[in-house]
Amino acid sequence: MPPDWTAERAKAGGAVVTGVDEAGRGALAGPVVAAAYRFHQSGTRIPGLDDSKKLTPKK
Repeated sequence: MPPDWTAERAKAGGAVVTGVDEAGRGALAGPVVAAAYRFHQSGTRIPGLDDSKKLTPKK
């Protein structure tokens, strides 16, 4: 089932929803990777874009 962003759009006044996430240990303990993704209003998804915790070391 595709995600439903109705509540998020309503909170933002109908604006586009952007998600931000980071992965890593932080500047004091090691490298960090940060990313943002702007969700398209049509609900179109990028193949392979998923939760970083679900990724294998190879990916």
